[in-house]
Amino acid sequence: MRRPALLCLLAVLAALPALGANAKATALAKDAEKLYKDNKYKEAAELLQQAFDADPVPKFLYNMARAYDQAGELSWAMEAYRKYVGLPSDETDPELTKKANLAMDRIRTLLAKDEADKKMQEAEKSRLEGETKEAKARAEDEAKKAKKQKEAFEAKEKAQRDEANKRISTRRLITYGTAGAAVVGLGMGLGFGLASGSAKNSFITATTVQDKQKAESATRTLAAVADVGLVIGLAGAVATAVLWPKAQEAETAVSVSLAPAPGGGFAVLGGRF
Repeated sequence: MRRPALLCLLAVLAALPALGANAKATALAKDAEKLYKDNKYKEAAELLQQAFDADPVPKFLYNMARAYDQAGELSWAMEAYRKYVGLPSDETDPELTKKANLAMDRIRTLLAKDEADKKMQEAEKSRLEGETKEAKARAEDEAKKAKKQKEAFEAKEKAQRDEANKRISTRRLITYGTAGAAVVGLGMGLGFGLASGSAKNSFITATTVQDKQKAESATRTLAAVADVGLVIGLAGAVATAVLWPKAQEAETAVSVSLAPAPGGGFAVLGGRF
């Protein structure tokens, strides 16, 4: 009598871990069902995974696949459906197997579409990046060309200004020269004119023929030199009067030049005051 009782006790003790595992799995499955009803599909799937790990009931696996499917975790759902369909047929429900196969067909289509969309997005991104690089390269090339064009234009403007300044300096020197000639000529005319007047007075007061001849000759010479000086002075004054306004105009000249540039133009303003 003792031996059969002992064997029965050992059988019960051996079944205790399985009973504990089943109770844990059942509790997890019930919690997962509540989460599923609350639209917390991913959390429900995670609890069902724990339940299946504790007790590999095929229905836990199918429900886990359904929860992942509802959560939009298509890759995880596909894997769970595939595992369920791969179980021995005597462990699965034929109706659930049929639904699992239909779900896998649908998910394959969705995953293929997602993959195609991803590739299209990557291709579009690559195309946009290529166009951006090309646009940037064109902009840099245009900027370099514009810089060279501006530098060439500025060099040309500088050469023109230097040439204009050279002409202005020459005109100023000529103007100053004519003004100096006018001053010297007029001074010479005035000085020799006064000397000619003094020689004329000497001619008047001379008492001898020889002194009168000397005075007359001196008067004529001095008068001629005075006339020449006056002519030079007047000519210099006239030339100065003609040249001076032009020299002043050149000194206060202001020029504005335009040169093209990408997207608009740039202006060069120059002047002398």
